[in-house]
Amino acid sequence: MQIKTLIIIPARSGSKGIADKNIKLLGDKPLIVWTTQAIQNARLSNCIAILSTDSEVYAKVGREAGLCVPFIRPVECSSDQASAIAVVEHALQWFKDKYDYLPEQVMWLQPTSPFRSSAIIEQALAMMEQRQADGVIGCKEIHRDLTTLFRTQDGFLTALSEERVQTRRQDVEPLLTPNGAMYLCKTSVLREKRSFYSERTLPLVMDAVMSLDIDTPTDWAMAEALVKAELV
Repeated sequence: MQIKTLIIIPARSGSKGIADKNIKLLGDKPLIVWTTQAIQNARLSNCIAILSTDSEVYAKVGREAGLCVPFIRPVECSSDQASAIAVVEHALQWFKDKYDYLPEQVMWLQPTSPFRSSAIIEQALAMMEQRQADGVIGCKEIHRDLTTLFRTQDGFLTALSEERVQTRRQDVEPLLTPNGAMYLCKTSVLREKRSFYSERTLPLVMDAVMSLDIDTPTDWAMAEALVKAELV
């Protein structure tokens, strides 16, 4: 039976904000292991999960956690400037070379979103199939409207909309923004658009805990607090 979904965990070394962030211990396990275990605990079929890294040290951690680490990412896909799409395209080329076909869809699970659950992974795949969508992107709600979101012009606040300002939270239909925790896209669409987003992309709304994206030491402290409080 052909593999339908290629799941990629991207884990580049050389993080500037938090040294070796992707293998730093969060609670009792390296950061990448949180995502690895979510995949392992999900009820999946016709899927393969790989770690895409530029580091032999990270590769060792991944293998010890039970991940497939089929390559070390080349230099051109490992810099600060390398795009996620370039990393996906490299992984797809590896897949094509190994299996002589391409997977139907690609799931991108960043280890910096450690609290995304196994159920969310299953839900994204189910949504994709049931709705015949081109993609699913994890999102979080922003309880604001465009009249309370601003840019600056000549140093002064300028509302994104000139409509009457709404102040009551319950009167506002939430806006959605990607949370970084989940990207799922048809391979054909991703290759054509070189983006995870298309016009037929569904939102998968997650709560504040699952939406936590660790980028700064403050984010890390928040993640540690959630672990210590046994909220994850």
